[in-house]
Amino acid sequence: MNFIEKIFGTHSERELKIIDPIIDKIESLRPTMQAMSDEELKELTGNNEGFSKSLEEMDASDNSMNSPICFGKINTEARLNKKEVEILQNSSIEHYKCTLPSPYLLTRSMWFKEVTGKVYESRNELGEDVVKLLRNEIRALVKSGVKIIQIDEPILSEVVFTNSKSDNSFYWGALSEKVKVDKELKFAKNLLIEVLDEINSHEGVMSIMHVCRGNWTKDENVLLEGAYDKLGKFFDSLKVDMLALEFSTPRAGEVEKLFYNNFLDTKIILGFGCINPRSDRVESVDEIVRNVEKVLEFLPPENVWLNPDCGFATFSKRPLNPYPIIQKKLENMVEASRVLREKYCK
Repeated sequence: MNFIEKIFGTHSERELKIIDPIIDKIESLRPTMQAMSDEELKELTGNNEGFSKSLEEMDASDNSMNSPICFGKINTEARLNKKEVEILQNSSIEHYKCTLPSPYLLTRSMWFKEVTGKVYESRNELGEDVVKLLRNEIRALVKSGVKIIQIDEPILSEVVFTNSKSDNSFYWGALSEKVKVDKELKFAKNLLIEVLDEINSHEGVMSIMHVCRGNWTKDENVLLEGAYDKLGKFFDSLKVDMLALEFSTPRAGEVEKLFYNNFLDTKIILGFGCINPRSDRVESVDEIVRNVEKVLEFLPPENVWLNPDCGFATFSKRPLNPYPIIQKKLENMVEASRVLREKYCK
């Protein structure tokens, strides 16, 4: 028996000889498959109905999902918010903020080694150009008179929070890749520090960082959850005037956990998310006031701003709520702010 096995191999070894070439062939298709669009993948799957159904479960239509990939050198002088600022400047709105995607979001989402690696040697090198792009945009915004600049960072939550309820994720392509938490937080921090430093270098300009846990669906069961204590030390290491965080649902955990093992209560303004943009239920003024009063146990009233958890239109062509509901939610938030100021800021 041993003699036969030496010549022909064991049963398992013979099976592996058959399987190995198939595995190699499948692996060789990985770069091609990863670079394909959703439409191209759907044609290959032969199960278009099932693919569409999985997107519908996340309230995301096929044409809502885009995976930007960097395939050439970034024009770091390009403008990002020029049109929006011009519209605001020509309106009667006096105070407004401008938002920018975080350098970590852009770098991680646009880095696809098989494509981006042909023009940038590494993800770090791509990140350097992303930072240049954002710093130049910040300078242009300040020159235009913008006084509040917010950096939107939606994927830190994907790094540190887990969701056992669903394998679905809003994030596609490079963003869906599993990463090492400590390594990614360090990478994100290094990118963010440079951009926040640029904002903070301009006198009279407020820096804000917004972190949420997903805002693409009305189904709370498929969104990420977890208290902010997992990011507390990360927040504490950044020089930022305000943290705009979501607290309107139980998924965010208790607000007191934000202040564990750090000094955030002595150094930040909290943009407290007090209305849920995904729900069509309109929060009452009393409900908003009660929730905000929990924060006042940790921060003085002048260091608490009220805001929605996130935006009302993750997808520009498909807002999460109709305008009348959005308007009523915002009206109640403004009224709650007035009530709180009268009660605590005299």
